[in-house]
Amino acid sequence: MDSVTITLIVIVGFLLLLFLGMPVFGALGMSSVTGILLVQGVRGLGAVPGVIYDRLTVFPLVAVPLFILMGEIIFHSGIGSNIFTATNRWCNRLPGSMGMASVAACAIFSALCGVSVAGAATIGSFAIPEMLKRGYNKSLATGCVAASGGLALLIPPSVALILYGVVGDESVGKLFIAGIIPGIVLAGLMMGYIFIIGVVRPELAPRSTEDVSWKMKFDALIQIWPVVLLIILVLGSIYKGIATPTEAAAVGCVGALILSYFKKKLDWKTFRNILRSTINTSTMIMLIFASALLFGYVLTRLQVPQQLASYVATLDMPNWVILLCIFALLYIMGMFMDVVSVILISTPILLPIVLQMGYSSLWFGIVMAIACEIGTETPPVGLNLFVIKGVSPPSVSLMDIIRGAIPFALVETVGLIIFIVFPGLVLWLPNLVK
Repeated sequence: MDSVTITLIVIVGFLLLLFLGMPVFGALGMSSVTGILLVQGVRGLGAVPGVIYDRLTVFPLVAVPLFILMGEIIFHSGIGSNIFTATNRWCNRLPGSMGMASVAACAIFSALCGVSVAGAATIGSFAIPEMLKRGYNKSLATGCVAASGGLALLIPPSVALILYGVVGDESVGKLFIAGIIPGIVLAGLMMGYIFIIGVVRPELAPRSTEDVSWKMKFDALIQIWPVVLLIILVLGSIYKGIATPTEAAAVGCVGALILSYFKKKLDWKTFRNILRSTINTSTMIMLIFASALLFGYVLTRLQVPQQLASYVATLDMPNWVILLCIFALLYIMGMFMDVVSVILISTPILLPIVLQMGYSSLWFGIVMAIACEIGTETPPVGLNLFVIKGVSPPSVSLMDIIRGAIPFALVETVGLIIFIVFPGLVLWLPNLVK
């Protein structure tokens, strides 16, 4: 059987199993084993343990459960309310102040947690009811949190960037540093959009009438200084080369535990829930990762990435057209699959094409994360949409959330175009680190 036929069987089989409702890791695993049997026969299955073991035992992967644990501790510590209070007080009296404060709070929370749904759920649980109480439009109130929660995929410590670094053989530390400026820019674009809405359509985002003194603003900052210290501790140690991302994750976990202890939010029952949630999330990610490794192994044996890269090199088309097709594919994948699956499945296929065109692997990791971030707020399977529905009052429908998230997806698309046209914005900061 020729390689083209086997490739079609593997890919169509994977899509069919997904359509039938099989979990992503199961669909990847079964289609990969089928491909191995067709390419190498039964003896080829002997390579399966080695393929999985060699890549699952790399040191940077230890950071995944550690950063998830750190995020879970912060999530259960109740510190999200302090972050929102501080950003809300400092944005007070600006047009769309509470919406802008929600975006800023999600961006700060993203620097503590590498999983997007945690930020969306934490900030959304009290920001959305508060905005609705102040007369905010339902779609704007929910859409801004759904979108800004996705910043955790880009702002370090992002689990998505760790996985890309392992699969794409790129420095996780440099990916973390490269994500800082794009994360700030995207948060600024979202806040700018809300500001414009507050000026042009003030009935959608009423201006706050609350009097906030400078003492109240600085008191709010005092409440979150341990958070800022924790962020500096984790990211600063990576930036200065004092610690690897994995070592910084361990330090972050200890810092988060100490912070939760002093806030008196950490009892034995809560700690068990934190560990259970961390194990569940980490196991899910590792199962997908292991099966995606097999999938990539099969495609490599079939020469699919190499053939695609060679084919692209022969196309008489500008690079921007090819990039447009790549990001359109990522958008579509993000509409139907979770971020982890998109990164682990598409990286082995798309990265050789991008490298063939002369682009940086580091740059592609960041713009891929942005594309995946947009997918988290795009129907029909944008995970953040359903998370926001879960923390919103019953009066808010899923359609309200979708209507609110789509404009922010367009705003982020503008940001993505900026980073494609000006890759130096992504590469400047990591290039400073030697």
